[in-house]
Amino acid sequence: MRRRAALLATAALAPAAALGQVVASPGKGEFWFDPTQLPSFTGTVERYLPNPRGETDALIFREGPQIVFPPDIADAVRQAAPPGKPLVAWGIRARSAPVITMLAFAPSADAAPTVLDRFYWRLGGRQPLEHAAHLAVAGTVKQPYYTPQGEVAGAVLEDGTVVLVPQGAAEGAKDLLKAGAKLAAEGIGSEGEAGRALLASALGEAPGALKPLPR
Repeated sequence: MRRRAALLATAALAPAAALGQVVASPGKGEFWFDPTQLPSFTGTVERYLPNPRGETDALIFREGPQIVFPPDIADAVRQAAPPGKPLVAWGIRARSAPVITMLAFAPSADAAPTVLDRFYWRLGGRQPLEHAAHLAVAGTVKQPYYTPQGEVAGAVLEDGTVVLVPQGAAEGAKDLLKAGAKLAAEGIGSEGEAGRALLASALGEAPGALKPLPR
């Protein structure tokens, strides 16, 4: 009887787990519309961007725009377009910033597109893992780091390091997050093969001039 109950519980949970997965395969996906009817954005991948959890959920085109996508499909996107290679992304561009939420992608306009099954608003990707490392970074800002909605949420340094700030803190630190600004930061995050990213607890123009951020 207990075994039967366990099997029933497993069967009940399986569909719920499947809902959280991303479809990343050639075809129509799960949308009620064809994402490839949306505007397409073509560029050369300059680098992939990690978040403080150690996941990859964005990239930068050499031409400037940021493309955001679910971490689940990062390997598929990277396989289609390694750094230095072209990528076609279909999606939605924010009104106020050069950031595109990807809904389909392909290595070229002639290739069959891979279609995602959901939007990615990066709702939880900014929070580091519970046992994240303490990091200290410094460098020159390459460009602001945007949310999919086009809000400034931090900065990308010239070496690819991602510095995020707590929600609501970007306005008070906007001069430090502009392209060309000198930026030093401390916080918790991840550093590894995917790159380096942290959620800052303090920012400044130099390591010796850090000021705490509101949380």
